[in-house]
Amino acid sequence: MARFQNIVVPVDFSENSRRAVDYGIDMAKDRKAKLYFFHVINQRHIDTLQDLSIKGYKGDFLEAIRNMLQARDTDLREFVPQESLKDLDVEFIIRKGKPGEEILKFAEEKNLDLIVIGTQGRSAIKATLMGSAAQSVVNRAKCPVLVIHPR
Repeated sequence: MARFQNIVVPVDFSENSRRAVDYGIDMAKDRKAKLYFFHVINQRHIDTLQDLSIKGYKGDFLEAIRNMLQARDTDLREFVPQESLKDLDVEFIIRKGKPGEEILKFAEEKNLDLIVIGTQGRSAIKATLMGSAAQSVVNRAKCPVLVIHPR
């Protein structure tokens, strides 16, 4: 049987991501594994704020980015059912960048044993046209990937 010591669950706040969270929690409990909940703020959002600043729009865009990071951290912690985390070693991680790339980088940095990822998150139509983070992760991850499909 595979020994999963370090598991990551990427979260995009979709309903299917919630299912992936539940699977990740169950697997971490069964395996007594460390569990990471991971969210990526898409670099396009950061770039948009920076473009506004460069074009002379008024506003504290660095503060806006800091607020966005803080809000996403709070959202991530609220999205995960805290009562299910009892006796688990859990970490919440927020990154900026391209979701698929950041998930893969994190998996290598932490030498993860398993990625539990939902498909068809917030941007299902875009994912069909341009490729999704889940597809990128499945195709390029060096560790096993458990894909949670919509019901």
